[in-house]
Parts: sequence; C-alpha cells; structure tokens
Amino acid sequence: VVSSPAIGSDGTVYIGSFDSKLYAINGQTGIKLWEFETGSPVHSSPAIGSDGTVYVGSRDGKLYALSGKTGVKRWEFLTRGEVNGSPAIGSDGTVYVGSQDKSLYAINGQTGAKLWESETRNVLRSSPAIGSDGTVYVGSGDNKLYAINGQTGAKLWEFETGGLVSSSSAIGPDGTVYVGSSDKKLYAINGKTG
Repeated sequence: VVSSPAIGSDGTVYIGSFDSKLYAINGQTGIKLWEFETGSPVHSSPAIGSDGTVYVGSRDGKLYALSGKTGVKRWEFLTRGEVNGSPAIGSDGTVYVGSQDKSLYAINGQTGAKLWESETRNVLRSSPAIGSDGTVYVGSGDNKLYAINGQTGAKLWEFETGGLVSSSSAIGPDGTVYVGSSDKKLYAINGKTG
C-alpha cells in the first residue's frame, strides 16, 4: 500500500493497493465494504467529490470515478501513461490529474469528458494543487513547477528547480506555493508570478 487513505464524510476509508484494487473500509470496524479492481497497481491516493464520488488513478493509465457507496464505476478516463499522482478536485467539480504521458488533464467530474490537456516536457508524478483563484500547480520530471489556468489549460508560468519535482505543492494563505525538489531543496514561490 503506497496510496494514502481518503476518508468520506460518513467515515468510510478509501485506499488503493498494489493488488490493483481500491478498497472501501468501514472506519469504525475495519470491515471491507467493497473493492474495485483496476488494470494495474494503484499508487494514486483517492480524492472524494462533494457528492461522494471517489476518483482514483491507476498504473493502467486510467482515472476512475466510482460511487463511494457501492464502488460501481461511473466512468473512466484513459490517458497515454500511468496515473501515479492523486487527482485534485476544483470548486466547480473539475478533476485535475497528471499522467506519465507528460500531461495534466482537466476532466468533467460528472461525465468524464476531457475539458483540456496541458503538456509538460517530462512525466507527471506530482499531485496537482489548486489555488483560491483556480490556478493549478503541478510539478514535472523536467525539474519544473508549472502554474496553469484551471479554466483554459494555458500555462501562466514555470519555475525551474535543480531536480525532478515529484513532490506535490502546498499553498499558503497568502498564495505562496511551497514545493520540494530532488535537488534536496524546498522552494517558496510567489503563486502569481513564479
């Protein structure tokens, strides 16, 4: 189990596993409620939408949307590479997820339709972070942190570090973006200008 657990509003715990499954577990008793099998190991940590939909990526290259209550698949979205990072959900329900195919995707959380795709120059293992203004921040194996317009997919700026950026960003209350790099440094970056 590399995936981190996510906890639903009813206390259900969702977690992915190397056995290619996502599990839903009663948080009080530890009893398995359901399991959903993907095509490959699940490194991605699940994200839970406001309606209880559970979104999770798999190394089979897909992002899945599942009913949190039953585990029934609502839709799946196929990328061109493994999905190891965790999805992030915008305030409007848009789901953002990166792929080993070097792209960040924006997907309609209700339908699974692609809204846009924004390419970087290397694999995306980082999980996206969403700023209060809707800007999406994601790190890439090309040593850069990208700021992307959450509505259009247009790149706003990029910040280059001295190593791979697999770390997921955290955003401070003043908009400062904090991210780690494999160059052994933690960076604090102006979220507006990079």
